[in-house]
Amino acid sequence: MSQRPIRFDRLRVCVVGPFLPRPGGVSVQGELLTRFLKAEGARVQRVDTNVEAVRRLPWVGHWLLPFAQVVLVTLRLLRAAPRSDVFHVQAASYWGFYLPTVATLAVARLYRRPVVMSFFGGGAADFMARHSRWALPLLRRLDGFAVSSRFLQEVFQRYGVDAAVIPSVIEIERFPFRERAEWPPLVLWVRGLLPHANPLMAVRALARLRELVPGARLMMVGRGPLAPQVQALAKELGVADAIAYRPWLSFHQLRQAMQTASVMWNTNTHDNFPLSLLEAAASGAVVVSTAVGGVPELLTDGVDGLLVPPDDHEALAAATAQVLRRPLLAEGLARNARLVVERYSWPGIREDVAALYRLLPRETLARRRWLEAPEEEWSPPPAAVGSVDWEIMGLRGRAEFLKGQPEPPQATSSPQQVSPSRRGRRSRR
Repeated sequence: MSQRPIRFDRLRVCVVGPFLPRPGGVSVQGELLTRFLKAEGARVQRVDTNVEAVRRLPWVGHWLLPFAQVVLVTLRLLRAAPRSDVFHVQAASYWGFYLPTVATLAVARLYRRPVVMSFFGGGAADFMARHSRWALPLLRRLDGFAVSSRFLQEVFQRYGVDAAVIPSVIEIERFPFRERAEWPPLVLWVRGLLPHANPLMAVRALARLRELVPGARLMMVGRGPLAPQVQALAKELGVADAIAYRPWLSFHQLRQAMQTASVMWNTNTHDNFPLSLLEAAASGAVVVSTAVGGVPELLTDGVDGLLVPPDDHEALAAATAQVLRRPLLAEGLARNARLVVERYSWPGIREDVAALYRLLPRETLARRRWLEAPEEEWSPPPAAVGSVDWEIMGLRGRAEFLKGQPEPPQATSSPQQVSPSRRGRRSRR
């Protein structure tokens, strides 16, 4: 007999984790989960583990941040707990695990609320190898545990922890597929300039690619401590003029970049389920990536993307040259990848989230609806004034990223309108 479908509108969910504008895949996933649950009728509260005001303090912000997070996140949880039926933690490795997990479990025990967790991050194997003694007791106190790939599921199974698989979700409507009449030699790389992202491999691959496809250009987007090394290597290999570097792009600019570039590179030495690859594949760019972590679960080599060994810039350049030289291959890979990515929209993972919530105590699922007025929906910040000049990338003309206007904010109720919660309080009086 099939299980009855979960009605999310009978749940009051508190989502705990980092949120936008804090960069990172965990922030995006928390934001999207909040929006999709609210669209289903759930009453969702957000407890942001980021304390941006302290982070920006000069000199002392870096040292004060952990203490400020512990205090403020705990206070936020205490305020949200009486009006929540369940806590849903969005966690990653190390501090991104301990901060939300310890604080949430402590408050949940005080208020007798269940806790479920979604875990992200390609560094889980290293994290568990170093911290299993402290992480396992916390994981075993959860009422439900999910990871975003089978790769992570296998990591935790080695330590006796069962995990459901709920893939990363993408709001696919915001990444329209672009048909390409031509495949110009433009490559996009979007990552932090960090050791595990291996940006030096991208620079070496560009130097080799220009030997095969002389007009090849690369746009690198990201910040990090390896920036001086990337710049020095580019000058040493003679490809500095072929690289357009941007430390940051707005949402609208990045979306346009994915629709303009022919190829998206991922050079990570370890990874999980990169959201940027989902977005690029949805936009019509061909993904050429290292075959690490959960990437082979997302893409099948030669079918909807091309996979190469880690830290092999020769293979990365050769695979990219195939895409740029063979338009029919590029078109087939791009179309197949779009079909794959459509599985990771909310309708594709809704039942996975419902299955995670079915693990909750029965009395939690029987709560009445929350009648308070909904919070104001999040909308992306407007793009900065200007455009990114793609002429240095070898394109004819100029790709104006701000051609599309930011999406208009949704209408909100007037200040004079009395919310249902206020009417309830007045009636009780």
